[in-house]
Amino acid sequence: MDVIETVEIKDEFGNTIQYSLYKGHVFPPHVPTNARDLVTNTAQLKCRQEDVLLYTYPKSGTHWMYNILHMFLTGTMTYANPTYLEFNDIDMINTMPSPRLFTTHLEVDLFPDDIKNGKGIVVNIIRNPKDVAVSYYCFLSAMKSVGFTGDFSGFLHFFLKEEFFFGNWFTAIKHWIDIKKTYPKMKTITLYYEDLKRNTLSNLERVVEFLGVSRDEEFCRKVMAETDFTKMKKKHESKSCEHFKTVTKDGVLPVYRKGDVGDWKQWFTPEQNKHFDRVYKERLAGYNVDLVFE
Repeated sequence: MDVIETVEIKDEFGNTIQYSLYKGHVFPPHVPTNARDLVTNTAQLKCRQEDVLLYTYPKSGTHWMYNILHMFLTGTMTYANPTYLEFNDIDMINTMPSPRLFTTHLEVDLFPDDIKNGKGIVVNIIRNPKDVAVSYYCFLSAMKSVGFTGDFSGFLHFFLKEEFFFGNWFTAIKHWIDIKKTYPKMKTITLYYEDLKRNTLSNLERVVEFLGVSRDEEFCRKVMAETDFTKMKKKHESKSCEHFKTVTKDGVLPVYRKGDVGDWKQWFTPEQNKHFDRVYKERLAGYNVDLVFE
């Protein structure tokens, strides 16, 4: 049915999650466009061969990689706030000059039809879900009207459920791994957050080759320096687009916190970690996913 449902769930401890549900897809309240229009407009977006779409599950290094891509595409050391398919007007995206760079947290089957059919390219980053969960909780805790209130234990409970903001992490990863079967024409590259942190230069050289741009090792090293986490946090801590100023508690979008690998160990109890490992093993059975957790 073509119906947008508003869902609110409260557990026994008072933790609450709210979201919109449309055709099986979950959208958090801070998405400004109604789900029906978003799905329709995104599917019909007219893409170009030069387009670059950055796809990430939330809190997986989106702003970091977006700026890396922006620097490689423009040949400059300038910073840019990401252009999201779900947060920006489609008409505005249509008028962007090539090569266009935009990003999304939307599930793979909601990508523009042109992207699915091989027009443009897609860069994906995968981050271990324990650090994703911690970063996501801290992000939402620093905002208002974003669909979740409660403690970390309550958040983790909702995070592991199938119906979660922008889809369940495990389902998203499986859909991505299966992407070549589902959409064989789509041009993609997959990067791993933890490997990008530890082997930055070699990963940036892979990205340059995938983009098809001419950038030498010296340029890649400059990009490494300019996109260092501490430097980017200082650059962006005072910036926030107008939309996010209305949903953040202090008017600043809290996208940079620590960026560390393994910070989850400061948050998970032994019982939570054991339960998470069991769910991870069950949900990814049959899939070859070798992630670094610390």
